[in-house]
Amino acid sequence: MSDVRRVGVVSSARSDFGLLLPLLHAITADQTLELLLLATGMHFSPAAGETIEEVRRAGLGGALVEIAPRSASAGDSEHAAATRAFADEVAGFGALYASPRTPQVVVILGDRYDALPAAIAALPFNIALAHLSGGEITEGVIDDSIRHALTKLSHLHFPAHERAAARIRSMGEEPWRVEAVGEPGLDALATLVQRPRAEVFAGYQLDPSAPLSLLTYHPETLAGVPPARGVAELLAAAEQLDTQVVATYPNGEPGSAQIVAALEAFCAARPSRRKLHASLGRAAYLELLAVADCMVGNSSSGLIEAPSLGLPVVNIGDRQRGRLRASNVADVSHDRAAIAGAWREALARDRAALRAERNPYGDGNASKRIVARLRDTPLDARLLRKRFVQVHA
Repeated sequence: MSDVRRVGVVSSARSDFGLLLPLLHAITADQTLELLLLATGMHFSPAAGETIEEVRRAGLGGALVEIAPRSASAGDSEHAAATRAFADEVAGFGALYASPRTPQVVVILGDRYDALPAAIAALPFNIALAHLSGGEITEGVIDDSIRHALTKLSHLHFPAHERAAARIRSMGEEPWRVEAVGEPGLDALATLVQRPRAEVFAGYQLDPSAPLSLLTYHPETLAGVPPARGVAELLAAAEQLDTQVVATYPNGEPGSAQIVAALEAFCAARPSRRKLHASLGRAAYLELLAVADCMVGNSSSGLIEAPSLGLPVVNIGDRQRGRLRASNVADVSHDRAAIAGAWREALARDRAALRAERNPYGDGNASKRIVARLRDTPLDARLLRKRFVQVHA
């Protein structure tokens, strides 16, 4: 076992767990690497569907390490609960890193605030950090600040595309540390076994002859549009459309409770045509992306996974402002008339034409590239001692 490198992969919510699954399986398949899946954050939140159960069912066995924050105290605001959980997670990761089971490399994806503690706790231990999906821009949420902080804390960078890689280099990171590999979440699409539309719809008690829209809406944590107003405009637009809806919970940021309450009332009003799920699970979610007629909301999956499946997307507001877009995406403001108009157009778009276009987020081989670097990069002073490279205009 001395020649085996232990790799910890952090997952803090249903959103990143699904994207990480292909990488988790690729690490497990490499005999020179030992996987530790470090589950934390919103996975343990009842309000977000307690997706730790989905993680436990993933079949990773002894690789799973649970780092659970304490439950929120009575009277805590959403923001106070988030900071309390943050402190718990820093302590939990510190305890792991001080134990004999500490990983030699820790992998963190993206921009979630409840993944940041894993990186902060690693600093005193000089543990190498590998960051996935850095260099993106999402102007409507605090995620930009978290993502860029993770970039500066990390020693290896695996952005999705060259534009993101250039941003990372512009932040003073040495070029040899940066490799544009694609989004690992796309790797699962290569092995997606698609059931017939009628069979999928039957599982949700929906009519396969009627259009279906997927709906996922998250708070904009830096925008001037309050969550209650944003979801109200979205659902007012939905009332104007003749479409079935499968909606999912938001990820759990402050403001999510208001969105969930609005979705519950919306779906309860017409339960035969509107279904609400705390979490669908990765396989079911991809299956629905493949057979739905459009997607509406502000989820990154509309920009990242949906292009590979030719799914038309209506992206609302500023949460994803700054990300690369394929032509499947139509951007609209938080205005019910604008949303309804773009939604009608999305339901009428030709999916075959969209499916033929290239996805700017990769070719489905990201995990293979990441595993090669995790396996072969020396864990030496050159990796851990970061130099700032001045970029001249």
